[in-house]
Amino acid sequence: MLSPGTEYLLNNDDRHASSKSKTKTYCWFIFVFLLGAVIILIPALVLILRKAKCSGPVPPPAPPAWNGSDYLSNSDYYKQLTTVDDFSQIHNLRLDRLSSPRFHPINGKTIIYLRKQYHMPDLNGSSTTLHWIDLETKKNVQLTRPIWGINDQQFYWIDSKTILFLSNRAESRLNQLFQLNLPDDVSAIGNFLDPIQITNYPLDIDNLVVNRQATRLAFSCQVYSNLTIQATADRQATEKASGSLVYKFDKLFIRHWDEFMLGPRHHPFIVSIERDAKKRFHFTSTPTDVLFGIDSDSPTRPFGDAKSQWSFSASGNKFAFTRQHDETSAVAWSTNLDIFTVDLSTNNSQPICITCENLAADTDPSYSPIDDDILVYRAQSVPGYESDRFEVKLYNSSNETITLLNTWDRSIQVATWSNDGQTLFFEIGEEARNVIYKFSNILSSTSIPIRLMSNGSSHDINIHPTNDETFAFTYESITQPANVYVYASPISIQPVTDHNNNLLAKVKMSTVSETFNFKGSNNETVWGWHVPPVNGTAEKAPLAFLIHGGPQSSWYDAWSYRWNFQAFSSQGYAVIAINFHGSDSYGQNFTDSITGHYGTLPYEDLQLGLTAALNNYTYIDGNRTAALGASYGGFMINWIAGHQDMSQRFKTLICHDGLFDMRGMAYSTEELWFSEHDAGGFTPYDNPNAFEEFNPVNHVINWTQPMLIIHGGHDYRVPDTQGIGAFTALQRRGIPSRMLYLPNENHWTLNPFNSLVWYQEVLHWMHHWTQ
Repeated sequence: MLSPGTEYLLNNDDRHASSKSKTKTYCWFIFVFLLGAVIILIPALVLILRKAKCSGPVPPPAPPAWNGSDYLSNSDYYKQLTTVDDFSQIHNLRLDRLSSPRFHPINGKTIIYLRKQYHMPDLNGSSTTLHWIDLETKKNVQLTRPIWGINDQQFYWIDSKTILFLSNRAESRLNQLFQLNLPDDVSAIGNFLDPIQITNYPLDIDNLVVNRQATRLAFSCQVYSNLTIQATADRQATEKASGSLVYKFDKLFIRHWDEFMLGPRHHPFIVSIERDAKKRFHFTSTPTDVLFGIDSDSPTRPFGDAKSQWSFSASGNKFAFTRQHDETSAVAWSTNLDIFTVDLSTNNSQPICITCENLAADTDPSYSPIDDDILVYRAQSVPGYESDRFEVKLYNSSNETITLLNTWDRSIQVATWSNDGQTLFFEIGEEARNVIYKFSNILSSTSIPIRLMSNGSSHDINIHPTNDETFAFTYESITQPANVYVYASPISIQPVTDHNNNLLAKVKMSTVSETFNFKGSNNETVWGWHVPPVNGTAEKAPLAFLIHGGPQSSWYDAWSYRWNFQAFSSQGYAVIAINFHGSDSYGQNFTDSITGHYGTLPYEDLQLGLTAALNNYTYIDGNRTAALGASYGGFMINWIAGHQDMSQRFKTLICHDGLFDMRGMAYSTEELWFSEHDAGGFTPYDNPNAFEEFNPVNHVINWTQPMLIIHGGHDYRVPDTQGIGAFTALQRRGIPSRMLYLPNENHWTLNPFNSLVWYQEVLHWMHHWTQ
């Protein structure tokens, strides 16, 4: 055996030769590696620098292939049917949903609007697209390609040929900014237009507002208050990769409506924009987070949107927005919202609060279209009361605030400027209808609002660009789903869309919806709705007695995709719906009257209303009645169950997301102002009796009637333990009962398949107990 040293000597020449060969190989490898690195890194560096300059993303790939054979409109589907069926919830969900009509910005001869439609016939997916209609020829064109799961939204008609809008058409399926370029002759479009993707952020863009000059836009992203969009996305990716699922809270809200509050906030970002040589918009500045470092939302959660809560001034050099004061736990018991303005013509200008003296809600700023120094907004005066009357205030740059129509007992929901800046159009709830008023010469002390629309419910008006007397809007009623209309004069109000006509022609619905009134609690007039069964009133019919939630809301003369009167009347039920004390749209005093009286005035109204209905409509069989309610309506179902003078008048009760234990609710709901104000302005620890006086849980001993309980697992307004508690009480007492638990639903039932199950279970339960 050779020693290690001897082996080395014998093979040294060979080793040396091998070493030279390996050195050449290594050098060649290093050269190739470095060359490849240069080839790869230079484009990557260019891409990084482009992103840093916010000059726009790399053009995205084409949208996924569209399977034309899988697309069928409800109009074509129902046109081919030869039978006429009773209207049901599946027909309701198949209806096209139309919204956001906007005139051509120059001549007003055409309108673009949004159309949401469901996959026919099985509802397996939906798509929202942009539609165009010529008001003279009635030619209708679907501008964007319908793809199931893709939804276009929040569009701005910049000029005759350009639309900016948000959509999840991006490859990432995140909402991004898109541009749609219209041809000279839109009516000649044979297929669809392919939009251009402008942004490619790692987070959703949730809101969009564009100034009149198309030189700036504002969008929102959910970011951590002190992080950029990219840093937020990176942090979320790291947290997801960790596999840890631990929530930590130092303040309220813990959760709100249907989501846990885990840190990201809706922040407005403002950016300068311009077009390149190809007329494509791109960013020319770094988007500025207006609320950077502030733990707050704008738009506000859960239902705020940029259309109402953000506004650019006439020149585009000022920006106003609404924000909530989320920084402390007081957000859970305060309704305080404030309006802030930012001067965009000055670098690093900070937001200035213009309403901070008012501790109630100030929201929905809207700049005058002709004056940078004037804006209007809506304001309440009672802190902690979300259903207080909204007045309209006018603010100017000298910090002067004027209340318009301060003696008018109307709560104004929307205020829209005319183009000349002299008139406001109001959307107002009035006697259970959403009507439109015109208020000219807004600073004149003698000016009186004039009602333009009186029936049904009108929303989302858009003023004609050359005629302030004409506007587009959506209109609906109990007997008619929403269509786009144009108002030209009191005698010229015309629908301009007909997507649902074929569907409506193939279903039987009630054509009658009427109001009736009676002397209710306090000997005051109370109103209700009556919808007869689809087959008429010649024979006795069972009753669906509907109790609305809120409670400061009403059963409106409006179409619903959830609690739809037609879905009951088409199954042979008479529908009675009472707008009891506490309902809105009948004056603020009537709305306020429910405070501290949850179980008295409304309860008496429902008793008297049921009696009045049975006397007025003798075809209704008083021995075959079912009462149904949700939210506060669910509270009232539980309250009725414990009071046999009313419960024995019903064969069965149905409670959706109802309040069962008022003290437990006061400690487990998210918006504490709701329960505390309605209890009379008390906390449950300062005055426990205020929460026990009208507590259904204290009257379970009197429950006897069969009941169906329905609750959503993501309902954080009325937590699911309220429904579980009621069902436990029913089962423990041996009362016929069933619980329908919807794990992924919030306070509402939104999933179409769950909605079908909801109606199937509810109608089956009603039929069982009322036949």
